[in-house]
Amino acid sequence: MGNIQESLEYVDFIIVGQGLAGTVLANALQEAGQTVRIFNNAELPSSSRVAAGIFNPVTGRKLVKTWLADDIFPFLEKYYAKLENRFGQKFFHEIPIYRPFPNEEVRRFFQNEEIIREFEAFATIEFENSKYQGIVNNELGGVTTSHSGWVDLNTFLDVFKAYFSSKDMLVNQAFEIESIQLTEDNLVIYKGLKADKLIFCEGFHGKDNPFFNWLPFNPVKGEVLEVEIEGVHLQEIINQGAFVVPLPDGRYKVGATYSWHELDWISTIQAREELTLKYGKLLKPPFKFIAQKAGVRPATKDRRPLIGLHPAFKQLGIFNGLGSKGVSLAPYFAKHFTEFLTEEKELASEVNINRFASLYLA
Repeated sequence: MGNIQESLEYVDFIIVGQGLAGTVLANALQEAGQTVRIFNNAELPSSSRVAAGIFNPVTGRKLVKTWLADDIFPFLEKYYAKLENRFGQKFFHEIPIYRPFPNEEVRRFFQNEEIIREFEAFATIEFENSKYQGIVNNELGGVTTSHSGWVDLNTFLDVFKAYFSSKDMLVNQAFEIESIQLTEDNLVIYKGLKADKLIFCEGFHGKDNPFFNWLPFNPVKGEVLEVEIEGVHLQEIINQGAFVVPLPDGRYKVGATYSWHELDWISTIQAREELTLKYGKLLKPPFKFIAQKAGVRPATKDRRPLIGLHPAFKQLGIFNGLGSKGVSLAPYFAKHFTEFLTEEKELASEVNINRFASLYLA
């Protein structure tokens, strides 16, 4: 075995998947001085290629501050802006999100002085409805959030694909999990490579990984529309029950649906009808349908990421479960995971897969 290992090419980390999770983690590891090789099967569908890429510090129908907003959002703004400057490409669109109040209960909630103070760093509260008159159904007023917007994930991933390829970091082929060899000295051997760690960043497909299929994945199918709205030129994302995102070419992305059944990548007429109905409750002008896409979000039962090392095979790890908030969670937790992997810093219990150790032992 010693002679065989000596003939292998050594890298610090092998990463499986070049969606958002794999891309951001590979970048974080490389910035930490680690050598990385990424295996990606471009023929596999990726939810990162379908997602609207919205980041928003205020979430849910009741408009509450999202998990770790005070830490994550300052981090992500610097992160994406820095990468735009580095690559000379535009993919980070920081624009406000307008959230009409859905009912009187939520409107009264935001009239509380303590709530107003809590949200002042992220939101402007407006109780009149003159804004977007004739365009948005906002009879009760609404909240305009800052530190929000969207990331053009297709451009982002394509930029990194070109970069990783130029550095000979990317292997465009399907990963064959049965070809993994785990050595007695806690290394991984895979097709001519020897690595300290192999990290799976497979998104929805991770639920079928034999090393991590015991984790409580809860994948959710989502569909989005691309539309034209004649005579409307929104400068903000409109979001309540559905979202309407203005795109650089003048079109709009409308979404999204949530389905825990029929977890495939096929667009459906039912989803188109559902989104058309939701759009009608949100905006007044009719739209012209252009296109429709479907994807499957890598969500989890407790709505927290799945990050960490295998309980028995410490050379295998996972970075997954980012759900519908991947754009905001991925940069922050990729750095966090990298510090755990390279500096032995403690991994946050809320994301560490050790919280589900009893499922593995069962």
